[in-house]
Amino acid sequence: MAVLRWVVAVVASVAAFFVVAVPWAVLSSGGHDPWEVIGPVGGVVAAGVLAALGWWASQASAPAGGGAERIVRQSARAKGNIRQTAGSDGAAGRAGRRPMRESIRQKGRGGGDVDQVGGDRA
Repeated sequence: MAVLRWVVAVVASVAAFFVVAVPWAVLSSGGHDPWEVIGPVGGVVAAGVLAALGWWASQASAPAGGGAERIVRQSARAKGNIRQTAGSDGAAGRAGRRPMRESIRQKGRGGGDVDQVGGDRA
């Protein structure tokens, strides 16, 4: 599905260039090389179309509004051992179901051991 979206984005971008450039070239009176102006303007329009449709195409692989998403950011400093878990470490937890949408940010410091869990751990 994502490949098809990218093909649509690129084809629409090329089509946008020609929609701007061809009528302008046909209607221009000639004189100096009109493509010195037509080319860059058509390129800007095509780049704008590609940017908008490129964003749309990149959303094909993103999770849906209520989809599963887990973002975990952890940092720790300690003189002892550091153990960080960013998901299910041996826990069945929500087996068979999609994980809840969550965003976890943890920072830890200590003189001894640091143990951070960014999800379920048994």
